[in-house]
Amino acid sequence: MDKDSLRALVRSQGPVPGDVSKAVADGVFGWLSSRLPGTISAFLAMDGEVDVSSLFERLAGWRWVLPRVESDRTMTFRDRDIPREVHRFGMEQPMDAGAVIPVHEIDVFLTPGLAFDLSGGRLGNGAGFYDRILSKRRSDSQAIGITLDSRVFGAVPMDELDERVDWVATESGVMECSPRR
Repeated sequence: MDKDSLRALVRSQGPVPGDVSKAVADGVFGWLSSRLPGTISAFLAMDGEVDVSSLFERLAGWRWVLPRVESDRTMTFRDRDIPREVHRFGMEQPMDAGAVIPVHEIDVFLTPGLAFDLSGGRLGNGAGFYDRILSKRRSDSQAIGITLDSRVFGAVPMDELDERVDWVATESGVMECSPRR
């Protein structure tokens, strides 16, 4: 299946029920609880994405940062407590205020996507924001794809510039992926 067909299939599934988001967040909570606190990038769920915002209070010892799409189409990260605005793409994001958190300071990337596979393949919305960020991360950082069981496939189409995640979290738990390429 090509990228556009797979995107259409996943988008047709509609919104993620709250109890399913909670189950995914519970698994991520367990996975993160066994690690030392650090800096973690999360995201504010758009329609059809898993809501992980319950983790902010449950793991208060971590430093939480959120993505911001800048006017030059790059993505930066700001502290979670920065006031928010709605971007023209429809996602809620921190306003252009406060310090930009360097990518090398982020220990864990909670990574949204439309579909994943257990080799770490990720299909996003097509703009490449997370691919560019994940290509710049530290080698010891961890990227966790956040999704649903129904959105994990045998393989997702990958191009040369597409980046893989290290783990995939669904309502069934957090699963380790194949080593990075």
